[in-house]
Amino acid sequence: MSPKEDDTIVDKVIGNPAFDQMFGYHIFFRRAAIPVLLFLIGLLAYTIFDSFLSSQNTLTLSFVIVGLSLGPILNLERYMGSILSKK
Repeated sequence: MSPKEDDTIVDKVIGNPAFDQMFGYHIFFRRAAIPVLLFLIGLLAYTIFDSFLSSQNTLTLSFVIVGLSLGPILNLERYMGSILSKK
């Protein structure tokens, strides 16, 4: 990418009214809160299944739970964005 293309990408993000949703916290939510939420879901799944399964199976099952929760979390974020953009 040339420096001119980088400038246009940054300008698109800064000038985009979609990122003004949630009082400017949309970028924070997208970049920080979603990974933290996935990490917490993984810890919760590992803690719950730790007493029932062996360590290797618990780890694998917690990874599966986190992977399956990624789609619903991203769809919930899009749904919240569409609701807030209509206001």
